[in-house]
Amino acid sequence: MSDMPLSRVILFVGDVERCARFYGDVFGFKVLPQSYTPGEWAELDTGACRVALHKAYGQGGVPIGEPTGSTRHPHKIVFFAADVPARRRELVARGAKMGEVQTFGALVLCDGQDVEGHVFQICNRP
Repeated sequence: MSDMPLSRVILFVGDVERCARFYGDVFGFKVLPQSYTPGEWAELDTGACRVALHKAYGQGGVPIGEPTGSTRHPHKIVFFAADVPARRRELVARGAKMGEVQTFGALVLCDGQDVEGHVFQICNRP
């Protein structure tokens, strides 16, 4: 499956802008303007892959405002797949536990779980 490179790691955070400033100031990562939704989503170019900052929400869809760095808010590894539905079928056939394919406009994604329950995603966003 070498045609499915790691494209991004998603961090679920309480404050997208504050975290983006941190990664910019400390590591020199730049926010990609085309992948920025104020207060909700920011992707930072790390060179090898992207670090995405995603606004965290709690039960009932309530926004989380405090820092989320804990085991309650794990990271999500995202793999690029040009054809998400086809790749999902392939992964299921190999024994992966996969959710349903979700579509948001041109964005197509599908979450799965590894053998210990860690979430990963396949997505058509490079």
